[in-house]
Amino acid sequence: PLLLGNLLQQMYNTADSVIVGIYVGDNALAAVGSASPILNLLLALFVGIATGAGILVAQYFGARDRERLSGVIGNCMTLTLVASAIIMVIGPLVTRPLLELLNTPASILDWCTDYLNIFFLGIVGFAAYNILSGVLRGLGDSLSALVFLIVATVLNIGLDLLFVVVIPLGVGGAALATIISQFVSVFLCMGRLMNPVSGECQVKWREVRFDPEMTRMILSYGLPSGLQNSVIALANVVVQSNINSSVSYTHLTLPTILRV
Repeated sequence: PLLLGNLLQQMYNTADSVIVGIYVGDNALAAVGSASPILNLLLALFVGIATGAGILVAQYFGARDRERLSGVIGNCMTLTLVASAIIMVIGPLVTRPLLELLNTPASILDWCTDYLNIFFLGIVGFAAYNILSGVLRGLGDSLSALVFLIVATVLNIGLDLLFVVVIPLGVGGAALATIISQFVSVFLCMGRLMNPVSGECQVKWREVRFDPEMTRMILSYGLPSGLQNSVIALANVVVQSNINSSVSYTHLTLPTILRV
């Protein structure tokens, strides 16, 4: 389930790329492709934090310490909201300067900026799914996390077709489809964790609070993994910058971009 989940995570951007490439054009495909390394960098960081959360959850679940288990899940939710709020504020401010630093061609700069800005404004869905799926895996329930991701992936493809083909919102429509589908997966995870029938998974709203000690433990377990994954993602950002500086997207055809 974890392997399949990692593969499906890549389907969000792949579906966006294919659909906008076919129905909007080559530059739209290039815009989504240029945003991909930045999104993968964020994914690597949040997956690392999710690893730390899963370790703590597994420890308390194995020790049958329901109070601390509920507390760490609530703290994970709080940590996700705080991190998402920071990215929602900072992301749109740095998007365009960052893309210019990466030598993004002027022909796709506006589209790429729109795609990332919409994604950053809905980052809480992206972050929350990865954190909550880590919690579910810590509880030994990796199958539910996979099923919820499959639902979100299929929904993302359907919404891509709706917002790009039926309602021609272009690249922004693809980003909107992604964040809506991710919010759906978050609600499914929350429903699983707050299901009163599943006592071992239950977390109450009063437990959703900030605990400095638990946050420190989550980050101490998760950041090394996140930073390790980020090294590869950061290398891809550098590669994308080199591609941007040496390729003229204006004269590329769709098959050529797909090969790149």
